[in-house]
Amino acid sequence: MRQLGVFVTEPMGTMLENTTRIVAAATALWLGWAACAAGQVSGVVREPPVIRVSASADVSIQPDHAVVRLGVLAEAPDAASAQNQVNETMQRVLDGMRRIGMPEQTLKTEDLSLYPVYGNQPYPQRGEPQQPKIVGYRASNVVSVEVAELARIGEVIDAGIEAGANQLQGISFGVRNDAGARAEAMRLAVEEARIQADAIADALGMRIVGVREVVAGEYGVRPPMPYAEQRLAADIAATPVQPGQVDVTANVTVAYEIARD
Repeated sequence: MRQLGVFVTEPMGTMLENTTRIVAAATALWLGWAACAAGQVSGVVREPPVIRVSASADVSIQPDHAVVRLGVLAEAPDAASAQNQVNETMQRVLDGMRRIGMPEQTLKTEDLSLYPVYGNQPYPQRGEPQQPKIVGYRASNVVSVEVAELARIGEVIDAGIEAGANQLQGISFGVRNDAGARAEAMRLAVEEARIQADAIADALGMRIVGVREVVAGEYGVRPPMPYAEQRLAADIAATPVQPGQVDVTANVTVAYEIARD
């Protein structure tokens, strides 16, 4: 059985009118999109140019504590003897710290080691490898002493040497609370960045109109290099130590928006 198709025809004027409406709607849609795109592009162009400046500043403060590291080193033909010598001497060092009134919580063992000592390696004969020969053992122990009164650093060093310590590993100074110094260093770094940016903008015939971005860098703390006068352990006077100052450094990067005068 055949199916009959039914077609409805419209007058020619009606078809032209509908076609005109479709074209007009499409044109309006395209013009709206073009206007939006032009607005976005023009918005990017209208953003002010940027000067990006990095600056740093230092603030010096007095340290309020120090850590003295005293070591004992010994060698012996066998490992047990080397370790026993170090243990006995380090015990005398710790007792010496207690005698001068250093609190127990300020004493801490930082390093303890024992390793073999090899003799001179003979030249191989006929290409045969030679096994290294152990001629002894070396043991060491390092204790750190935290000193709250900086004037007592020399006393601590001398007490350790008199008790048998044969190594001064070093002295480090620090500040327990450096929040104020960090804030001041960052403020000075920001001021320095603005000074540099103003100079650059002025040279370009422009001026700063705003801040686009600020990135704070990491803080740096640089302890002083201590000076200790070399003296013999038998000297009566305490070893003088000049601590110096701790430097706190702040870094910042600022992006400034600029415009023509």
